[in-house]
Amino acid sequence: MPPAGGVWPLDLQRHRQRHAAPSIIRQEDTMHDSTNPLSAHGQAVANRWTQAALSCEPADQARAEAAVRLAYRSAGHPEPSRFLWCSSPPAALQQVRQLLDDGHPSLVASVRRDALNNALAAARAPIWEQTSDHDRFTAFGDFHDFMEWHGYYGEQRYDGFEARYNLMEHRYLCNPVTEGERSALTPVLQAVRQVYEQVLGPVWAAVDRTLTGGYIMQFAWYWSDGQTIVKRDDEGRAVIRYCLNPRDWFFDPAWNHFPDWLVLAAIDTYQQVLGTAPTPGWEGCRDVALAAGPWWPLSGVAVMMQRPTVLRFTGDGLLHGVDEPTVVWPDGSTLWARDGAIVPPG
Repeated sequence: MPPAGGVWPLDLQRHRQRHAAPSIIRQEDTMHDSTNPLSAHGQAVANRWTQAALSCEPADQARAEAAVRLAYRSAGHPEPSRFLWCSSPPAALQQVRQLLDDGHPSLVASVRRDALNNALAAARAPIWEQTSDHDRFTAFGDFHDFMEWHGYYGEQRYDGFEARYNLMEHRYLCNPVTEGERSALTPVLQAVRQVYEQVLGPVWAAVDRTLTGGYIMQFAWYWSDGQTIVKRDDEGRAVIRYCLNPRDWFFDPAWNHFPDWLVLAAIDTYQQVLGTAPTPGWEGCRDVALAAGPWWPLSGVAVMMQRPTVLRFTGDGLLHGVDEPTVVWPDGSTLWARDGAIVPPG
């Protein structure tokens, strides 16, 4: 096990070879569940996306920009004329805010979310087509029962008179998740989700607080209608909720880039584990995630971000630095943490 204050390795495989120790995220404990065993292909998918989320390698700017152009084309938009590379989250968010104020609309919904939803729906379609009538009936019942009782059909539960909506009028329109899908997806998504809970969530929440007291990340929501929380054809969100039951509530700043990794991991699982083919529209988003940090597509310009140069952890995978910053970005921006909790500098 890496010592307290150990730096997250640039490459997990090299780290294992040097230290002969399990990864800090402890995927062995998280994913090897008796009810959801992780296959070799599933392990490879989980490793790919946890490593992408935590990489400290310099961004491959040429590969990332080519992937962004592909993502724009796949979504039916002209390629961006500019790429603005930023060296830290504060710099990136301030850049995006300025571009929005200057009249560049956000394309997050179409370039990222819709493309991934379409790819995921295509990957799921063959499984549903081969599902028997009996198993379809069971899947519908289990899926919609879960969504209703866990509140996902009723996040806007009350109108102005506090009268409860009929939740089932707002059910998801995508096909329910079958038991086979859930068994393959859950352990992979658990591994990627753990990165969020221990690293990305605390880091981006702290970044948000350092910039303003409000919700600075709202501009990157996947919805243009701020009054609509449940989008009925959001396939990726429905699948991930059913497998993991994440309570994000949309005010979590990390949601703006982290779900791409979750949905990408889900699509990758269908392709590598379940043997179905997504539409090629996801490939641009996939390659950006593997080549660089978070990114924001806007009309005419894409804001790109470098990865951090340092991430420090305890042996349990909690953000932690003793007498030095826990997270360092290329422009010198830092965050400090002790045992997973963000603390003031120094």
